[in-house]
Amino acid sequence: MPDTIVSALLRRTQLFGDLSLPERLALAAALQRRDVPRDACVVRAGEPGQSFFLVAAGRIRVSLGRGPRAATLAELGPGDYFGELSLIDGEPRSADCIAVTRSELFELSRPDFFRLLDEHPGIARKLLVELCRRLREANRQIGTLAAVDAVGRVVRALLSLAERRARREGPRLVFPRAPAVREVALLAGLSQETTRRVMRQLSEQGLLHLYGRSLILHEERAPAADNLP
Repeated sequence: MPDTIVSALLRRTQLFGDLSLPERLALAAALQRRDVPRDACVVRAGEPGQSFFLVAAGRIRVSLGRGPRAATLAELGPGDYFGELSLIDGEPRSADCIAVTRSELFELSRPDFFRLLDEHPGIARKLLVELCRRLREANRQIGTLAAVDAVGRVVRALLSLAERRARREGPRLVFPRAPAVREVALLAGLSQETTRRVMRQLSEQGLLHLYGRSLILHEERAPAADNLP
């Protein structure tokens, strides 16, 4: 049973990477490719939720509110996904998702999703495990965000980005391409100026090292989550 290009993409994602080949092929066959121009709104808060999206290329910003007071929740890149909650409950979208750059997405409709669950229970199990992980992470962030200072917010943002972009080398997390200050600032809820100052401070303390275009985070030197102010 030969693999396909879309199935190979699914294999590289955290969500679907350990599905069996037949499960990945079935999922790949149900996905619809979409090209999204820069600044286009993929989904808008309050709209009916009927699709799940996998990012194949480009960047997608997830935010609440609009204009200067919009709060960015995340920036998603290749291998990331959004819209999974609406697949399950059919409730309206909870946030805006806008293309930061020209992006390539794969879309799964709600009817196709439920058909796949009936035919391939392994997909359902994997999705439930990932939803539980996200819920635990959201609860942790809600419980600590108000008490975390600028340094803690930047460290948390870097650790969050490292989950999908860095490789582990012993106690170090290595980003082949250093995250942009703008992206870290958005995740940390800080200005770029403050984020740049904090990252410079962390570098002086030996927690961060920049080597060319890569960035190394010495996790063993980072403040433990329980010890952040």
